[in-house]
Amino acid sequence: MNCNIEFKNFAPQKEIQKLIRELIGKLEKRAKGFSPDVLYLRLMLEENRVRSLYHVSITLTLPEKTLATQAERHDLVDALRDAFAEIEEQLQAHKAILRGEPFRKRRARREKLRRAQ
Repeated sequence: MNCNIEFKNFAPQKEIQKLIRELIGKLEKRAKGFSPDVLYLRLMLEENRVRSLYHVSITLTLPEKTLATQAERHDLVDALRDAFAEIEEQLQAHKAILRGEPFRKRRARREKLRRAQ
């Protein structure tokens, strides 16, 4: 997976860099079905010093779709975890659509309703 990580208005600590690597690794595991050459992750972290607020923005580009999320928190770790959790959820939903799971569920439900009549 190609990654572009940008920090605006602050320099990251080593713990934050380690957490980012762990979260990206977890996301790569979830995206195993896609070729790593076509995946592109853009992560932007910004600090607003006036309000001591962190803004995290993630964009994951897939061959057929672009997934995006944002999170704002006063704690950078919480903002990172929330944003990565949301992008993983979107990725799982996209993979389910590619597998055709929503259509299978509808078909099974229709058959169940027909039998009940």
